[in-house]
Amino acid sequence: MTADPARAAALTLDVAEIIRESASVVSLRLASAEGALPPFQPGQHLPLRLGLPGRSLATYTISSDPGDLSAYRLSVKLEPGGKGGSRHLHGLRAGDQVQAEIPRGRFVLQDDHRPVLLATGGIGITPALAMLHALSRQPERPVIFLHACRSREDLCFAEELAALAARMPGLTRITVFAEGDGTDLRDGLCQHLGLIDRALLRRLLPLDAWQTYLCGPEGFMAAMRAALVSLGLPDSDIRQESFGGAAVPAAQGPATAKPGAAEGPVIRFARSGLEAVWDGSQPSLLDFAEAQGLSPDFSCRAGICGSCACRKLDGDSDHTEELIDSPPEGEILLCCSIPKGDVVLDL
Repeated sequence: MTADPARAAALTLDVAEIIRESASVVSLRLASAEGALPPFQPGQHLPLRLGLPGRSLATYTISSDPGDLSAYRLSVKLEPGGKGGSRHLHGLRAGDQVQAEIPRGRFVLQDDHRPVLLATGGIGITPALAMLHALSRQPERPVIFLHACRSREDLCFAEELAALAARMPGLTRITVFAEGDGTDLRDGLCQHLGLIDRALLRRLLPLDAWQTYLCGPEGFMAAMRAALVSLGLPDSDIRQESFGGAAVPAAQGPATAKPGAAEGPVIRFARSGLEAVWDGSQPSLLDFAEAQGLSPDFSCRAGICGSCACRKLDGDSDHTEELIDSPPEGEILLCCSIPKGDVVLDL
């Protein structure tokens, strides 16, 4: 991995407050006894070292105002089955401590003055909250915030969003309930019932150069992206963040392949002292590294979050996905890279 010391800076954070947002979502305010926290860009996530089996980091998007560095707010949905990071975080109490690294991620609000479309589904609302707080400092900038959830029981942050809307005359808020009814419309809890489809988007969006951010389940984002592109929005103007991703599988022990035992590129992990032959059985260098018993950092496994960026010391490789943002010079994204020959990685 890259040797940037700031990237791996350790933070000890205290759970200052726990807020119940809905039956399945809690927000944790994490503060430091040392005072103000390192700054973050709206949309970035906080890597947590929770000591989970087979996984070095769990990452959660910071949902609070980037202008308030007294605490980071993480808003976490308890995942079905209740295993892993979400169960751990839901079990914390005020006064507990967590170990974290500095915020990271490339899914961030761009610093320009174009109109903004935020389209979120479910707990994908979290990066949009931080973005809306940042956008509230440009109150006249046109912003459409489109949020989809199942029903009123899943609706979170209503008071916070109302307060933001009160000071953002350029903001249009549309909430969509998949399983709502007329009462929800009359009570103003939502403005549309059913699903977000192309017809609704066409009705909502005036012709403009919208800078678009998508966050939510994979199916939601795929449908939104396809509909927006069909309406003429350039695909290059659409950025998206993927939540979740499979946990790192338990290490099975280093692979037995040795250089010269099979034909194929040799992958050398410089810091670990391991070498193995790439035989094409793994879909990416991230999976290949895990097969050697290594645990590289990752979050999305989709070439979006940038968590798996690794310094390539030698050799040539290809990214198998069309990247939204290219990694820094000399680095590759392990989750969507394959070798073109022998490769040496700083891992």
